[in-house]
Amino acid sequence: MSTAIFEQLRPRLFALAFRMLGSHADAEDAVQDVWLRWQNTDAASLKDPVGWLVRVCSNLCLDVLKSARRRRENYVGNWLPEPWVNPFANDTEAALMDQDSLSQAYLMMLEKLSPSERIALVLHDVFDWDHTAIAKALGNQPNNARQILFRARRKMQDQGASEQGKPATDMRGVAAVFPSEAGRAQRLKRDDLADFIAALQSGRADRIAALLSPDVMLQSDGGGKASVNLNILFGTDHVARFFAGVWRKNFATSDILIRESEADSWVLFARDGVVHSAITFAVNNGSIDRVFVHRNPDKLAVFQPIDS
Repeated sequence: MSTAIFEQLRPRLFALAFRMLGSHADAEDAVQDVWLRWQNTDAASLKDPVGWLVRVCSNLCLDVLKSARRRRENYVGNWLPEPWVNPFANDTEAALMDQDSLSQAYLMMLEKLSPSERIALVLHDVFDWDHTAIAKALGNQPNNARQILFRARRKMQDQGASEQGKPATDMRGVAAVFPSEAGRAQRLKRDDLADFIAALQSGRADRIAALLSPDVMLQSDGGGKASVNLNILFGTDHVARFFAGVWRKNFATSDILIRESEADSWVLFARDGVVHSAITFAVNNGSIDRVFVHRNPDKLAVFQPIDS
């Protein structure tokens, strides 16, 4: 019976850990550690086994986050979370994971929070926990949890307002703050991706620029294992010229595929059946305002083998 309870909750625990750590391997390790502790616990004596599992997973992620952030300080170039590819796609429990809040844009916003703020926000907004339950997970009092959650939400609002050119007090339209709206409001649909691919294949910077917002920002992650632009690019002209130049040099002979997940929509570039680059986007007012480029082969492993 205890095994059945854990296996039913495994997808949600994995999605929780992934939101905290941005890595499939780290999330799997955290869930495995939860399983080991669960095996040594009398599940029948627990009044709330689900809450126990989520608390333990949260606490393990808090510990891992501290060392993970230190590793990222030594990461070559810009660090991006791994692309989310649901390993439980055929599991009915997957429907409860709120995968909209696993998008690159939302995970990058979470990166600006402290570990405790990150845990508090995810438990509240994604798992609908109240301040008392969050306080138990963080090992403090409800008033402290309320303050931590307030700071986390304020930081997310400030980020969302800053990226969309709004004062933090005017939050209308800042969908990225709220996970229930983030993925649906920001992801590009298949037709929009086709427009981007057509503009890219034209090699014309002006056609690419027409799809971008004036404040567009591009971040690339190669992890020191693939060539990328090490600097973050800002502005329509810089990003459009980057794509026009890179396309002619590197991608013109690549196969192009579209992969839509619950969190993001991806444009994949493959050569000899192996994905070597992946791009996803965030949208504001109908224009692309965030671009995430993955070229680190370790992080692209989630797309292998490519769909036929």
